[in-house]
Amino acid sequence: MIKIILQKIIRISKNKSFTFDNAVTDYMVLSLAFKMLWSLLRSYKLLFWLRLPKFLFLGKSVSFYNMPRIKLGKWVVLEDHVFLSALGKGELKIGDESKIGAFSRLIISTSFNNLGEFIHIGKDVGIGEFSRLGGSGGLSIDDHTIIGQYFSAHPENHLFEGESELIKEQGTERSAITIGSNCWIGAKVTVLAGVNIGNNSIIGAGSVVTKSIPENAVAVGSPAKVIKIRKES
Repeated sequence: MIKIILQKIIRISKNKSFTFDNAVTDYMVLSLAFKMLWSLLRSYKLLFWLRLPKFLFLGKSVSFYNMPRIKLGKWVVLEDHVFLSALGKGELKIGDESKIGAFSRLIISTSFNNLGEFIHIGKDVGIGEFSRLGGSGGLSIDDHTIIGQYFSAHPENHLFEGESELIKEQGTERSAITIGSNCWIGAKVTVLAGVNIGNNSIIGAGSVVTKSIPENAVAVGSPAKVIKIRKES
């Protein structure tokens, strides 16, 4: 019975065609149900900020900074030790049904004397564990994009032309990063400032994306280069 109930919940919240594998035992299902229940109960700590959670699932030790500018959709999952910081001019938004992997950090900016822009995550986006997303120059990830572990996005670069000055004292240059819908970004990918990754594109694991990638492209390497254009459906 518990398997049927949980399967229905998953179909409603995430995957309409989800079915448990035949090898899944009742103990596995009960463990999952218990984990989901505790994650749901943890979400009610948002009441301290006078916010009513909308089917939000929080792992252990999830933390927030500048909560008034954090907007979370329905059925969002934030796994263990995720940190969201909305210190910035705009908002940190995560759309319905999106999931942020454990130990990931989404930080608009770290400096109080030069606030960053925003981080906008669309609907049904999956981001792997140990990812680091910055929003100093603005970061947008569109719907249904999936991203592997150890992903990093840096919409800001240090200036370094002055030879007589310390690099850390020469300031930075900011430029927005945009990742389209239905993309697959592999594990350990780094995306640098000013990059636009088009819809339906694939970035191979370990790539460093320094220049924009067109729609329907497959790109790999450091720096990433397009090796194939996928056929449009």
